[in-house]
Amino acid sequence: MPEAAGSSDVGTYFGKYFLMKKLAAGGMGEVFLAKQQGPAGFQKMLVVKKVLSHLTESKEFVEAFLGEARLAAQMNHRNIVQVFELGQESGAYFIAMEYVQGKSLRDLIDTTMRRKEKIPAELCRSLADQICDGASYAHNLTDMAGRSLNLVHRDLNPQNVLISYGGDVKIIDFGIAKSELSTVKTEAGMIKGKFVYMSPEQSLAKKLDKRSDVFAIGISLYEMLTGINPFQKNNIVLTLEAIQRYEPPPPSEYDPGYAPFDPIISKALAKDRDRRYSDACEMQDDLRRVVLPRPPERLGQFMGRLFRAQLEEEQKLLFDSDRARLTGAGPRRTPPRATPPESVATVPDLAASAGGTQLLPSAADRGKAFSRPAAARSPAPSRRDGAGDTLIDTDGGGPPQGFVRDELPGGTAVLKPGQACPPVPARKGVPRPADPDQETTEELPAAEPARKTEFLGAAPRRPPPGKPASTNIMTAEETEAAQRAAQAKLDEAKKGVLHTRTRNDKRAELARARSSRGMWIALGVGTLAAVVLIVGLLFLFFADESAPSAVRRARREIPESRSTPASEPRR
Repeated sequence: MPEAAGSSDVGTYFGKYFLMKKLAAGGMGEVFLAKQQGPAGFQKMLVVKKVLSHLTESKEFVEAFLGEARLAAQMNHRNIVQVFELGQESGAYFIAMEYVQGKSLRDLIDTTMRRKEKIPAELCRSLADQICDGASYAHNLTDMAGRSLNLVHRDLNPQNVLISYGGDVKIIDFGIAKSELSTVKTEAGMIKGKFVYMSPEQSLAKKLDKRSDVFAIGISLYEMLTGINPFQKNNIVLTLEAIQRYEPPPPSEYDPGYAPFDPIISKALAKDRDRRYSDACEMQDDLRRVVLPRPPERLGQFMGRLFRAQLEEEQKLLFDSDRARLTGAGPRRTPPRATPPESVATVPDLAASAGGTQLLPSAADRGKAFSRPAAARSPAPSRRDGAGDTLIDTDGGGPPQGFVRDELPGGTAVLKPGQACPPVPARKGVPRPADPDQETTEELPAAEPARKTEFLGAAPRRPPPGKPASTNIMTAEETEAAQRAAQAKLDEAKKGVLHTRTRNDKRAELARARSSRGMWIALGVGTLAAVVLIVGLLFLFFADESAPSAVRRARREIPESRSTPASEPRR
């Protein structure tokens, strides 16, 4: 079989799809961001997933790949990526599916942990709700006859859940899904899926049903809330043992606000699948009953803030692709050029000149004109560079009858074969000066009587009436002198301005003068009153000091006067 397009094919076409960017690659296939284009500017972004060419020789692998396409083609749900086409190009099978511009749930969890943030509890609930909605639809899918397909995803982990920058949630990769449409049966004891998201029965390679996917949804919800996979261990053996025996702590031990999720996660992660939710829609109903505080950001805003740089890069990629399509740049399929027949006539090359209009001979005469040998063809008349000329089909004659030379520059006359040029309205002619560089009308040589081509030179523009326009260039000194003169005139104009006062202006000035005078009077009176008050206080203070001393002296004199009469009789 022919080799399929490799990684070097980015920027080329794969069938009708233009491969813009490689999104992922593995040992089994490659995933590309592609664009489908159509007429009238139609374009659609999608993802092309193709199988490597050497794997197309494996019948079992091809059947598994085709089984995935058949399963996905049966689905049409808002939370499941839609498949548009299954095809084969250059010996390689491919699937064209819906493009989700966003990131996986795995990227969202890792980015929040790296930035030391948490996904708001309400957003975790909404994400799990939409995952349950899509899983429940797939689990209960039926064929055309109404028979259940008993579909089980078997690898429902955060890597296979895409979240768009607008907040949409999509489940992808039903590559190892098990259903009644599968033509390749899983051998006994074969384990498919990522170990850390397996259910206990899946890790023991038992027969699976939709309750196995419910267990995986419970692990994803636990990891969204806490950022930790409860069964992740150092190796596969310990991981499988933890899935079988380990009971993870409830999310409320990490954050008391997660308490409403404890019973939901406990039931979803039950070891015995009979104690688990029998369908993802039952888990969805319990999630919808949980009442949580409204998050500060919606899911789309949260995604846009975390992945702002990646979003701008993707938008730039799409913008560059559209710009390349509009400008005609970029890679494109170019069909091989056919060798022109010998009977094709050679026309004058107008690309090297300043342009013009060329009219080919009529359809009836092309055969005769183009069948002449090259030696009989007359060379194209030469023209000077820069002349805006016009090629006019004169049908073998000279200038048409009634042709009037126009004094205005430019003009184009387009004539049908055998049609004369219409008359031009008369204009007042202006004497044309003799110009040695002016082109004149040249006629083709008489070697081609059937057809002739005539070049009409462009007439010079008429000079404007009156004094011809001129340009004066001033020196630096003249410019400076002119500026000084202008400044002097401006100063004189300012001095001549008369300043007039109205009655209202005079009243305002008098009012301002009165208020200023009153303010000074009030200030003087206040100062005088303060001085009088201070003097009075000082007077009272000194008066109080002198009064007690006089009283004390009077009191000392009274006892002395009383003691003097008593002592006199003793003598």
